[in-house]
Amino acid sequence: MHEYSLAMDLMESVLAAAAENNASVVNHISVKVGKIAHVNPTQLEFCLKSIGEGTIAENAEYSFEYIEPEIQCACGYFGKPNETEDSLDMLEYLVSLVCPLCGKNVEVIGGTELVVDSIDID
Repeated sequence: MHEYSLAMDLMESVLAAAAENNASVVNHISVKVGKIAHVNPTQLEFCLKSIGEGTIAENAEYSFEYIEPEIQCACGYFGKPNETEDSLDMLEYLVSLVCPLCGKNVEVIGGTELVVDSIDID
């Protein structure tokens, strides 16, 4: 489960930001997750809570927001890919991404992010 190592990095960032701002408690952590980032928010939250035990983030609440994929094509197209079937697995989905204008392969430029969007501290 790679979510644990991702959660470690996120929690380090949260605790560093809290320390820089002389916080005594972290109340809420908001995380943005790219839809094609290969991250399960439920598992990530479990890991964050586990890692946060014994820290000022021990009782923090979490919220997760998905970031939609964005693509860019050599023909000049920039935007969202065409919708595909939800039954596709991630690899099939990424391979199936083509430009809605010209039909050529595209570069994925968004939707793979995993970032702490905000933290609420006291």
